[in-house]
Amino acid sequence: MTTRERVGFNDGLMLFVAVPLILSWLGFSCYIIYSGINDDTGFVQSNLDFFVSLIAIIGGPALLFINAIMEAWKSERNAELNALPDRLAADLEMLKAAHISKLESERAELDHAHDIDSFLHKEKGV
Repeated sequence: MTTRERVGFNDGLMLFVAVPLILSWLGFSCYIIYSGINDDTGFVQSNLDFFVSLIAIIGGPALLFINAIMEAWKSERNAELNALPDRLAADLEMLKAAHISKLESERAELDHAHDIDSFLHKEKGV
């Protein structure tokens, strides 16, 4: 029996906010480094403090936001992992009850068929 994994609120935040934010910040940082290395005019070198400050201004709040999301996401995942043994035990009990119910139903059908057969043999024998 398979259950479909649901996407929680924190998973959505990680997917739609944190991941693009991190990738944007990394892309911008790599672009500044690349521009600084390949800059023949000296514009990036002369304004390096500005670009470093810009990276820090973007990265500071992003880091705080991402840390908060990561903590919430980790606590949600830990709660799911802690609930996993109980869920698995409940699934096993449900499967066991379904199997027992099926066996009892088949037994009842066989008993019923046997009762009908014995009744018909009595009627023919009488």
